[in-house]
Amino acid sequence: MNILMVASEMTPFAKTGGLGDVLGALPHALARRGHELTVFIPFYRGIQSTMRELILHGNVMVGARPVKYNLLRIARDRKVQVYAINREEYFDRTHLYGTPERDYDDNAERFIFFSKAVIQAIQSLGLRPQIVHAHDWQTALVLVYLNLQHARSSFPRARTVFTIHNLAYQGQFEAQTFNWMGLPAHFSSMNGLEFYGRMNFMKGGIVFADSITTVSRRHAQEIQTPEYGFGLDGVLRSRQGSLYGIVNGADYSVWNPKTDSYLKQKYETNSLKNKAACKQALAADLGLQIAINKPLFGIVSRFAQQKGLDLAIKIMPELLKKGAFFAILGNGNTGYEKRFRELAARHSSQIGLRIGFDEPLAHRIFAGCDFFMMPSLYEPCGLGQLYALRYGTIPIVRATGGLDDTVQEWNPATHEGTGFKFDEIAPEALLKACEKAMKIHRQPSSFSALRKNAMNVDFSWEKSAAEYETLYKSLRS
Repeated sequence: MNILMVASEMTPFAKTGGLGDVLGALPHALARRGHELTVFIPFYRGIQSTMRELILHGNVMVGARPVKYNLLRIARDRKVQVYAINREEYFDRTHLYGTPERDYDDNAERFIFFSKAVIQAIQSLGLRPQIVHAHDWQTALVLVYLNLQHARSSFPRARTVFTIHNLAYQGQFEAQTFNWMGLPAHFSSMNGLEFYGRMNFMKGGIVFADSITTVSRRHAQEIQTPEYGFGLDGVLRSRQGSLYGIVNGADYSVWNPKTDSYLKQKYETNSLKNKAACKQALAADLGLQIAINKPLFGIVSRFAQQKGLDLAIKIMPELLKKGAFFAILGNGNTGYEKRFRELAARHSSQIGLRIGFDEPLAHRIFAGCDFFMMPSLYEPCGLGQLYALRYGTIPIVRATGGLDDTVQEWNPATHEGTGFKFDEIAPEALLKACEKAMKIHRQPSSFSALRKNAMNVDFSWEKSAAEYETLYKSLRS
């Protein structure tokens, strides 16, 4: 099939989170299955690419204003081509969507422009995609524009898929935003983009896509409830026959302790003693005074309320008393940064903290820790627990979304399972799960079996790509 994907980020070019990782891996996994992939992203400041080929100049209307752009090809191999829409006014900025303090005021205009430019670029290139797959609110309007009569006539064979990566971020803007879109009036109704008197880009993707996916099976059910639907649960229930959950994959060419160049020593299931060397190296790097038989917990996270960090911070003093150590990497909300700094200052020999983004250190934390803590309030899929499993670092997660789908509770009687889960959003529930983990850590044979179980689970992108392929084929039948 000829598959076209549109997204606001893609590794290695631009990334703020899991969406970038998905776009960096899924197109190539589909290409390995024989499909032809074309990807469109914005051309942000700082994009590093060995290719920067100018393909064409274009001009689209944003409201009553003509806006010019350049279309660049920034990557090409036999099966995957990546194009970037270049308009410095919109994308030559320090951040992708806004500063740490606030979103950019013109985000609606930026992604209206981007969506219209993508549609025009597809037509100018003479592409005839059979599947158009858009990701999150920033590209939802591409699917809305494809429902216009002139666009449908240009792409008569195209079927559309919209993937929700994080429903909490919907692209909601003032009602007058509709005037910039160039759409017929009926698209602004409650059956279109209107949402409590505002325009909701995410809703547009849900309403106008042929199929909707989200990034785990459980989350596909969760988002149809008021608790997790962020106001769109009714709209999603109305499309439930076209809503699917497909778990994200992990890119094992990058996240693999057998080949990871960032590690002190590489290892696999039959050489777990080398993981101990990774633990010692990580402890030395972070200044931790840890004995090899003491449990080391890792946290690699965006510092945001969604990630359940309040739960972790509240129980850390108790775990420290019980002999636990922590390796923490992340940034985001300044309040969480301050609280972690205060804890680390009081317990400098037991808590190693790095504020910021550090890819090599992230790999070393996944390799060097015994446990990986991910107590998210909600988690559409999550990638951290997938990386932790592959590195034999046992995940401790809340049973929500993709965390519940991908972690199997350890059963000490049968030696089945890959981690530890808890349900209630309460510090006591997380503490209980951590205490169960620490108990197993004191039982070397059981802990070794648990680690091997975790490392042998397959969450490769090949499995996920096969599920997307099945969905694509069903839309064309």
